[in-house]
Amino acid sequence: MRKILTLALLIPVLSCSESNEQNNEESNEQIYDCTEIAFLESTIIEKNDCLTFSDREGFEFTFLGFENYTKTHSSNVPHAKISARLFEGNTTFEFYDSLVHEDYETDGTSFSGRVHTGINNTNYTIFFDNIEFTETETEFIFHRATIRFGYYESEFDRKL
Repeated sequence: MRKILTLALLIPVLSCSESNEQNNEESNEQIYDCTEIAFLESTIIEKNDCLTFSDREGFEFTFLGFENYTKTHSSNVPHAKISARLFEGNTTFEFYDSLVHEDYETDGTSFSGRVHTGINNTNYTIFFDNIEFTETETEFIFHRATIRFGYYESEFDRKL
């Protein structure tokens, strides 16, 4: 599990790229459409929602959406695949394959968990406190999530 978390933290740092001037202008325009919150403040997000942070000027998070889970998937543990974009300064990082698994230890079906990511040598944790979904006979269809966004701290990896 530690190897996976270490890999998840290294990928964003190694995958950052400089954005071109046009993308930079588009991202700056998006800031005005973003909702401003504070780190660790709970908020509900849907596909293409954008967040800025009162305690991290110039940093932007855009939730690109979920990939639904098909019950015939080779993994027998249902999960929501998360896609998002981080923007800071002239750097943009997008990720498409972070997973939040079904809470198999709780009664009923629910999805919550943490996603670790980072940009410009700063690591973050996105807490998916609840992911709303519809279950059909063949898949889980994800709609929106209640999240909190914070700086990465190793204590977040421990079970509470």
